[in-house]
Amino acid sequence: MGEDTTTVSLAEKTKLRRLGIRCLYGNAILWGLGNGLVGSALVIYLASFYGAKGLAISLILAAPRLIGVLRLATPLLMSWIGNRRRFTIICFLASAAFLLALPLVSAPKILPSSEVSLAAVVFLWSCYHFCEFLGTIALWSWIGDLVPRRIRGRFVGKRSGILNAGQVAGMLLGAAITWFWQEHAKNQGHPEQAWLGYVICVVSGAMIFSLATFPLLRVPNVHSPIAIQQSHLREIFTPFFDRAFLRYLIYGGWFSLANGITGAAQALFQIRVLNITYAQRIGLDGTSQGIQSAVMPWIGRVIDRRGNVPVLVVSQLLVAGGLLFFVIATPEQRWWIAGAYAMWIAYAGINVAMPNLVLNLTKRELYASYVAVWFAWTQLVYALSTVAGGLLFDWASQQAAYPSIFGEIDHFAAIFLLGFVLRLIAAGLAARVDEPRNTVSLDHRA
Repeated sequence: MGEDTTTVSLAEKTKLRRLGIRCLYGNAILWGLGNGLVGSALVIYLASFYGAKGLAISLILAAPRLIGVLRLATPLLMSWIGNRRRFTIICFLASAAFLLALPLVSAPKILPSSEVSLAAVVFLWSCYHFCEFLGTIALWSWIGDLVPRRIRGRFVGKRSGILNAGQVAGMLLGAAITWFWQEHAKNQGHPEQAWLGYVICVVSGAMIFSLATFPLLRVPNVHSPIAIQQSHLREIFTPFFDRAFLRYLIYGGWFSLANGITGAAQALFQIRVLNITYAQRIGLDGTSQGIQSAVMPWIGRVIDRRGNVPVLVVSQLLVAGGLLFFVIATPEQRWWIAGAYAMWIAYAGINVAMPNLVLNLTKRELYASYVAVWFAWTQLVYALSTVAGGLLFDWASQQAAYPSIFGEIDHFAAIFLLGFVLRLIAAGLAARVDEPRNTVSLDHRA
């Protein structure tokens, strides 16, 4: 099915747009359900069966983002395919295939050693993400053409809320599956088979990802194929020479650095120190994201009225405060950690404002290039800082205590306080982003 270049009436465009928006909501609920079943936390717990340490955990978190820098080529690849719908669907189906292969290849006794199995997990996990990244870039350029700027905040907010709701449902289902299988394996006298619960989640997630492509078959292309005619390398790198967008890239890079540097410490603190089980971790994530789902549509309406930058700044400050709860949590009072997840509800504002601001700072004919640069840059910084965070954790753990204004603290608390300061700085950088005034809608009708 080719790109629609036919001139249609305003009424017909509106009808097609509404159909497309409904289909994108349908894609979001299925995509979210698959993501909830197969998140990074699940793969980390699976890797723990192979004896993964700080650096290995960081690689699982970072490797997909490192290879994701290749998404800069999305406009060229999309132009080569010549059909945005076909390109998006191919990428999403390929990502599902790699995900399905992950548990099959890395199963015990399939490969020579646990180290090789761990390497296979990292490789297939990266391939799955890479294909998903390509499809996501194409999808966002599609959204930029389909949804008018005056209502885009509300659309992104509602779609993000639906996506998050699907993720919560998937996470809770995944927690139930892994808990049931763990108990079943224990009762049967084979606790080493508990990993099969994770396999069930991965396989189910891959199948649901495949189903999520079907709603995209009905999403129309209202505008001309201008978005897929980017075949020159200079257009791929144009965003780096856009001063307004470059300031936004600086904020995005720092935000990713602040998040990545504490990734390994946060995961291992919950597993090793607080003894948080996978089901409990999913309960915390699910509750936080469930509330995010409820507030995202409201945030989208606020953005359409007030702009993206104020929402980013306030959300960033709240997110920074979450790490302080990691500092005060102990094995005896481990549920202080719930305070962090409560503060992280503010990620709802970041997750709605970030992609919407990318589109608002972009020329329509360069949607794919700007979106590709944004995600490639921020995810590359996140990947490198996550690896650095793993190395920092392994190095810092060699010393028993560190001096601070609060007295002596351990290596976990030192890393969490560093992350807190970095996230506060990110709020200041967000405030410096110059959002064009004409991107803040004066027409609040949906």
